[in-house]
Amino acid sequence: MATKKPTESGIRADTFQTNFTAGEFSPLLEGRVELAKYKDAVSKLENFYTFPHGPVDKRPGTRFISTVKTESAKTRLIPFIFSTIQAYVLEFGNNYIRFYKDEGQITSGGPAYEISTTYTTAQIPDLRFTQSADILYICHSAHAPKQLSRTGHTSWTLSAYDYGDGPYLEENATSTTITPSGTTGSITLTASASLFTANDVGRNVRLQQASKWGAAKITGYSSATLVNATVIDDDDSDFENTSAVTNWRLGSWYIDNWPAGQPTFFNNRLVFCNTTAEPNAFWCSRSNDFNSHKPTIRDGSVTDSNAVNRLITDNQVNAIFWLVVDNADMFAGTSDGPFKIWSGSTTEAFSPTKVKVDKQTRDGAANQAPTSAGDAILYVSRSTLKVRELSFSFEKDKHLSANLSLLSEHITKPGIAHVEYISEPDSLVYCILTDGSLISMTYKRDENVIAWHKQILGGTGVEVESLAAVPGIGGTFDTLYMIVKRTINSATHRYVEFLENRFEPSSLTDKDDAFFVDSGLSYSGGSTSTITGLTHLEGEVVTILSEGATHANKTVSSGQIVLDRATTKCHVGLGYTSKLVTLPLEAAMATGTAQGKTKRISEVLLRLYKSLGGQIGPSENNLERMLTRSGLNPMDSSPPLETGDRILNFNGPHERQAKVTVIHDEPLPFTLVAIGPRGEIQKR
Repeated sequence: MATKKPTESGIRADTFQTNFTAGEFSPLLEGRVELAKYKDAVSKLENFYTFPHGPVDKRPGTRFISTVKTESAKTRLIPFIFSTIQAYVLEFGNNYIRFYKDEGQITSGGPAYEISTTYTTAQIPDLRFTQSADILYICHSAHAPKQLSRTGHTSWTLSAYDYGDGPYLEENATSTTITPSGTTGSITLTASASLFTANDVGRNVRLQQASKWGAAKITGYSSATLVNATVIDDDDSDFENTSAVTNWRLGSWYIDNWPAGQPTFFNNRLVFCNTTAEPNAFWCSRSNDFNSHKPTIRDGSVTDSNAVNRLITDNQVNAIFWLVVDNADMFAGTSDGPFKIWSGSTTEAFSPTKVKVDKQTRDGAANQAPTSAGDAILYVSRSTLKVRELSFSFEKDKHLSANLSLLSEHITKPGIAHVEYISEPDSLVYCILTDGSLISMTYKRDENVIAWHKQILGGTGVEVESLAAVPGIGGTFDTLYMIVKRTINSATHRYVEFLENRFEPSSLTDKDDAFFVDSGLSYSGGSTSTITGLTHLEGEVVTILSEGATHANKTVSSGQIVLDRATTKCHVGLGYTSKLVTLPLEAAMATGTAQGKTKRISEVLLRLYKSLGGQIGPSENNLERMLTRSGLNPMDSSPPLETGDRILNFNGPHERQAKVTVIHDEPLPFTLVAIGPRGEIQKR
């Protein structure tokens, strides 16, 4: 709120921005001073986070863990969460998986522990996952579904997913017959007309004989009329006899037609979706039996526990990109909008005879996995330029998909490639963009907080290629792991790093553990001036915090640096800069708005919390460093952190916009609670 009084040259304006809960505003909104969120927004917010309750805090640095196995190839991180205290991150690379836990890489006798896979580099971006306890289910259109099982930190097994009897296409409506050579075990299946292809290996076949259904899995291809098969050992799936029948069903899944969409669990069923032949289909396993898709019992009757197979029918065939469960309903994300899948009643359970599919909106989704955040599902729009919030509207009695990036539409360009959510300690959504840059959003819908910010990692040639969020050590906070592509010493490298947890100093002199460098490492031990183990930053100029005090930058040579003074604790890594620029100064005036009038800011109030350092000025090219040491601070130690109001003279020019720029480029904490530009506004 501005207070004003006339001066000889104009009107005195004392403004005070109490919070930053609208984040970085789109440049297209800098004229929308009437918006309620204008007073809570800024025009630039880089390497800061907005707290849900208002202040902005300098983001912590990223800590280096290891290089990926093959630094020349793009790699992906996948979370594996058994519980809040047993959480892993999996590194999927070309035909391998490596494992991370508790901010480190899992090793076995020295080398990194890994297992082999058949997934290639080109296929890894299209892998889709869901997890139940110690089993991760993996889907890809070119691979039969697989499951990754854990029995120990260094005991993981990747195996084929046994989907039992099913799922199937509709019953045969032609005169073609199929004849089994036996009723159990290894048999052959003979068709009376051309029916089979080489791609049918792995496909199920179901036959009805004497009113009883039996099933087999094709294991070998001989010709279009003859295949080898194994009768499915599923209690009641053997064949009744060796008679030819026209009542048969071919399996929905086979080579190059495997489910490719994001699977999920719903009503104690494992649910898959989207094959090449049936992109708009979903298949639910039997209730409480993830390894069976049996559509009926042996006599053809359908029970409530049998599998559920459905197509989403609409005006067009919409591929199902993902399935996700929210409360009691399942949602399917398609290119033409989300669909709600449920029983159709709040009093009846979902079953083969109780299935209802309701379109919610026409806000199409991109082929990317969504993320759950609080009571909402967040997904990327078909254009990849929006993050949409799928949540229930009591007024409309349906789910709506609000555009969370509406007021910051510029920040998601050139497009979103991946979304990840962290709930603790603060509710944050991270997005990788298609150019490898990283943005984030403070998301607290119940407090109407939607604040976007850019996170620009230190270094050169930086691209973030993958993110995975898991509960951190002890389970009280979440840790964001990332694969970062970097140019180090003129060569391309890919590192696994994680974002440090928020630094919360216990006192104004508690600075030793402040970690505000990227791809950094820490030393703690006996007094030394030589810091080793920095091979991953060879040839780079690094930023240093030593015993809570800044230190002159050094260049890494032979994997080490030599400090100017000995230390017992220091943090070394790539420096980065945090930036905040306010929106054009606005103050209510008797003559109307302050926009378009000549203004000059002469003084700025900064309300700080446990902060040290920083620069301020009218632009990034016109800054003054804030003094951090008073006459009361001893010269042989780092000054303490500062909490309270800092009133600074501000040599702002006469201009029509009048913004304040705050820069922080030191490896120290900085939290801005509020900002108050003060100055004069001319009559025109």
